[in-house]
Amino acid sequence: MPIVVPAKLLTIIGQLIGGKRNPVAQLCCRSMGRPADQRHQLKRLSEQDWQLWRSLRLEALGDAPYAFGSTLTQWSGVNDQEERWRDRLRNSGVAYVCFLDLQPAGMVAATPPLDDETELVSMWVAPPFRGRGVGDQLVAGVVDWASQQRLGQVRLYVREMNLAAQHLYQRHGFTDTGNRCDEMDGLCEMEMALTLSGNRK
Repeated sequence: MPIVVPAKLLTIIGQLIGGKRNPVAQLCCRSMGRPADQRHQLKRLSEQDWQLWRSLRLEALGDAPYAFGSTLTQWSGVNDQEERWRDRLRNSGVAYVCFLDLQPAGMVAATPPLDDETELVSMWVAPPFRGRGVGDQLVAGVVDWASQQRLGQVRLYVREMNLAAQHLYQRHGFTDTGNRCDEMDGLCEMEMALTLSGNRK
């Protein structure tokens, strides 16, 4: 049986994890086709949240190395340094972590705007939380941010074999551009893009 947390308590928790600091960035998470049940909480990160980002990122690189351009080796051991993690967040256009039932469940980021566009990157949902709307919250957060920035397009790259991720992006309106990128491991990435209506310059 799921644990029901009172709305007032969730509001207080939301303020503690960043809502009071940045009310615009503290988005109300939404699941596509699912009612808002207040179990999801989206937190926009600053460089002060580097430890949270680090924890999820290292877990992501270990869980799904095929999905990222970086490797666990590149970010662990002697490469695991606080300033690198702070720089990673500082140099992002935006970065989010989604909480489900108060547990960090997934992460995503977007590159700084360039030529009216941004790229959705570092998308990952922890295995116990997959299929529970976390991915939808993260994608929606980036799209909302891009719209607020009045950008015209959000792009991303996804492995051709990763059908679950492709379906997630398609639910949010992303389509295959036809562009392909061959990685060093021989696997192919497909480009998908979403044009934001009314923002395209």
